[in-house]
Amino acid sequence: MVKQIKLMAEYDCYPLWEYEDNDLIDNPHPAELPLSAATIERLIQWQNIYDGIMNWDDPRSSDFASEEERLAFEQEGISLWQRLQAELVNEYEVFYMSELQGRLLKHTALENQPM
Repeated sequence: MVKQIKLMAEYDCYPLWEYEDNDLIDNPHPAELPLSAATIERLIQWQNIYDGIMNWDDPRSSDFASEEERLAFEQEGISLWQRLQAELVNEYEVFYMSELQGRLLKHTALENQPM
């Protein structure tokens, strides 16, 4: 069975989604996976940024304050995706849900990502 991790920001959730044979099995805290302390901290900070844009009074208006903030969030997401691939290489296949591109990115798309 192939285990998979999807990096995806979602309001009020952890940014990691664990799948087994394409079935969602968990939304684990990053510390539950074999990740470095630095990566865990970056994941939590990245999710906190996303949670910070949520307008609970008017969820449809939730958005980044500027295009620069949106791009910075995407760049950090891609950087985290690369980090996760390196740290989980022997245990998981890692994907990234790019909000900016509106699609799921697989490791083969990595070479084409701007940094």
